[in-house]
Amino acid sequence: KAKKARSSEIKRVKQKLKDLDRQSLKWQHRQTQPVFNRMRVLQEKVRFKSIGKEPECVSCGKTNMDFCCGHFKTVGAHSELRYDEYNTHLQCNRYCNKGLSGNINGNKTTRGYIQGLIDWYGEDKANHIIDYCKSKPSKKWAWQELEEMRKGFNAEIRRLEKLL
Repeated sequence: KAKKARSSEIKRVKQKLKDLDRQSLKWQHRQTQPVFNRMRVLQEKVRFKSIGKEPECVSCGKTNMDFCCGHFKTVGAHSELRYDEYNTHLQCNRYCNKGLSGNINGNKTTRGYIQGLIDWYGEDKANHIIDYCKSKPSKKWAWQELEEMRKGFNAEIRRLEKLL
């Protein structure tokens, strides 16, 4: 009896800790960010497939890369844009996103994020995206909101995987 009681007590404490984690914004962001990033990469790949082109990095234009979800405005400084589709586009993971810290303005061998947006969408829409990212008001996230968003992102991932 004592062993069974102790086991149920351990389960109860573990559940309580899990609920506390679930209500933590930091924990919710750690769960939601990779799901959102995966969804955005799939969305961009489907978009490129629909126009009959190979997916390419927004900053350097290279294809057949290990792509990631590159943020125009950083997640740390602009948390309101963390899960915003206007702020995220395909980017090569190692070179542009990590190696060149997003490669916003480009260098001798790359066009940069801003010029990539112009090449992809045209000057008017690219300027709209840039202005939107610069002017969006800050936002406080709620853990319940992040949980709901993650459910939606997962559903979208399942839908997109069927298209690829």
